[in-house]
Amino acid sequence: MVWITQLYNVSQLTPGMELGQPVLNQKGTVLLAEGTILNKSQLDHLARLGVETVSIKETKAQENNEITLDQKNLELLNQAIEQIKSSFHTIEKYGKVPMQIFENIAANHLSPIINSHSAANYLNIDRPKSDYLYNHSINVGLLSGLIGKWLGSSEAEISELILTGLLHDIGKTQIPPDIINKSGKLSSKEMELVKLHATYSYQLLNGLSNIPPTVKFGILQHHERLDGSGYPGRFSGDKIHRFARIVAVADIYCAMTADREHSARANPFAAAEELAKDMYTKLDTEICTTFLTNFCIFIIGNKLQLDDEREVEIVYTGHFLNLHPLVRTAEGEILTITNWRSIRKMAPFVKFI
Repeated sequence: MVWITQLYNVSQLTPGMELGQPVLNQKGTVLLAEGTILNKSQLDHLARLGVETVSIKETKAQENNEITLDQKNLELLNQAIEQIKSSFHTIEKYGKVPMQIFENIAANHLSPIINSHSAANYLNIDRPKSDYLYNHSINVGLLSGLIGKWLGSSEAEISELILTGLLHDIGKTQIPPDIINKSGKLSSKEMELVKLHATYSYQLLNGLSNIPPTVKFGILQHHERLDGSGYPGRFSGDKIHRFARIVAVADIYCAMTADREHSARANPFAAAEELAKDMYTKLDTEICTTFLTNFCIFIIGNKLQLDDEREVEIVYTGHFLNLHPLVRTAEGEILTITNWRSIRKMAPFVKFI
């Protein structure tokens, strides 16, 4: 028997359920610890505090949790990648942003996926390194919208978050391709040039009156950090727009888990650990907590390839502040992954239906 966690709305809870993850407030303080057996007074207290969802510990037998992805949504993603690629070439050549294309992708390609089952797992599809910039824009748009959904944002805000993610890196079209596509480590001078991309993205959009200010500021500030260590303005704290805080989390996770010309992909657990490390200093605690709580749920059913080339299925993660993944082999054996930081390869787990 395997223990897993399942996300429940507070209204669905009943006394006797066991917390699979701690319940945290917006400042990251633990309200109820993992393993707490809930009683009626605690349920009433959670409702009064406005807590919407919690993770409950459940048992699962040896059934297969393998992730499946819908072929229609995969086709939507492939179409979106081609449209993004064409749009980036247009921006690079003419300095004009074809907003209708980006808005169409947000509304008709990514929004349906966000509302689908296993939406976060569409982030894990392998793409060529040469298409990184386009695929990254799609992934950040998708994950930004998902985080907005998990935070309880309105449909209008989710749509704007998707658009912000799609557009956040368009400024890279204004930087020489030999720098953007460089396979080796960037020099300090090259890095400073790359850091201008957020400003360039904002400038490309600033003259367009139909772009909401939330989108523009989310793009301009997505590399700012709460402790003032980011760029381009070294803003800190409340001076950083909420959209930028959301896109920052999505950008970090998607960049770390993708193959790039100048760096190999990290496995999702390493990306989650990096976000957890910075969630009390550089990043927004509430947004990180929301994402990482959901990460520990959506990663279940995904597969890793071990050093001995065995393909295993993730069945448990542990809390995001203390990850200790459990995996199941094809023979049904449960293993604890103690060296997950060194695992680079996510197995091709995608099954088309």
